[in-house]
Amino acid sequence: MECIKHRINSIKKFCVVLLTAIVTLNSTCLIAEENGSWIDQIDNLRLAIDLSVRPQYDFKTDHFSHIESFGFDLHKVFSSANQGDIGTLILQGYFTKLNNVEKHPPFFHGENDLKFICRICNLNIALLDRGALNFRLGHYEIPFGLEYNLNTNGTLRQYSNGRDLGEKLDWGATANGEFSWGGYEVSANRGSGVDWTGDYSTYSFSGRVERTFSYSSFIGFSAFYGHLALPKTLKYVDRTRIGLDVSTDVGPFTFLGEISVGKDSSTETFNVLVEADIHDKTEKFMAYIQFKNTSHQLKHASWDSSIQTSLGLSFTPNRFWTLSGQWTHDYEVYTNAKRISLLQTQLRFRF
Repeated sequence: MECIKHRINSIKKFCVVLLTAIVTLNSTCLIAEENGSWIDQIDNLRLAIDLSVRPQYDFKTDHFSHIESFGFDLHKVFSSANQGDIGTLILQGYFTKLNNVEKHPPFFHGENDLKFICRICNLNIALLDRGALNFRLGHYEIPFGLEYNLNTNGTLRQYSNGRDLGEKLDWGATANGEFSWGGYEVSANRGSGVDWTGDYSTYSFSGRVERTFSYSSFIGFSAFYGHLALPKTLKYVDRTRIGLDVSTDVGPFTFLGEISVGKDSSTETFNVLVEADIHDKTEKFMAYIQFKNTSHQLKHASWDSSIQTSLGLSFTPNRFWTLSGQWTHDYEVYTNAKRISLLQTQLRFRF
């Protein structure tokens, strides 16, 4: 009886956080619509304030938690009358607050941590005409796999880089370019991930080449090598990956997939992600299902696998806010790991 009461209370907390967020952010949206911005007067500059609330509930452990985020997203193109576009500056800074979040990324220091995160903060300088060669410096998404084309920062929908490479973002420099047939990016990274740490022994290199067929149909080839620190230990791993990713449209459906093979020192690894999504013509509504398999084989041991599915949807009624939900369920986990069945919702507001 006590267990049932506790679960009901957790669900009530989940609903209260979500409803409070809807009322608060919708009121802010109405104010934003009525007021113009001085930012609109600056050439080639976009600035957005970004707020989100994410309540989540794990049915396996009867555990409720929530995450709040507040930040800014600045995009500025520098240009001249004679040379055209000179460079592009992107600055995305966010305060993120965890509340009772037991499973969190290693760059957070506890389940109730408050942290400022520089998500994407870099300057991309044009070196050759028509985007053939650019030089990027700063903090950026590692060029590898589906993540390169699909912006998932601050969203429920995620792909493989975090769990496969061990890092999704890093500090460093890249050479990148675009052509009529596709594009490329190669990077030299610090290997420290989100934070600029004092450990200068880590590093990584990554690269991706893409052949583009249409707006959302492409095939990409990626490679990664890194000497990285293992979280919460004094150990290091030599990580190697080779990957292939694809995307294609069939009517209102988009089918995506990525696969990678490699090694973590002497441990063999194999990762697969397959997604199918459906969206309307206005792209205001989207629903998707993902299948994820992550496997590794220790030296002189058998393969150990994790199999997980995610079912999600997203609704964007206007340019200000997005309501999304996702259910992630473990069908198989690594030996001694705990299963999850996690329901997440997120209300995100940008103005």
